Amino acid sequence: MYLTDLAFIEEGTPNFTEEGLVNFSKMRMISHIIREIRQFQQTSYRIDHQPKVTQYLLDKALIIDEDTLYELSLKIEPRLPA
Repeated sequence: MYLTDLAFIEEGTPNFTEEGLVNFSKMRMISHIIREIRQFQQTSYRIDHQPKVTQYLLDKALIIDEDTLYELSLKIEPRLPA
């Protein structure tokens, strides 16, 4: 969401006004979004340890090689004939 907002501001708002001055309105919008991002990055989150989740994520039996993943992908979404 933030990346979309920043891209929209960057593409849709000029860096300079018609008088050739820095567009502080644009800079203010960008700084507001960056301030929000920093606030979320600096907030500590309490995440309780879930042993089952850790075990699942570290289970090497669930690792699938790239060729197998590609074959499964083709089964789910076959390539259309050219």
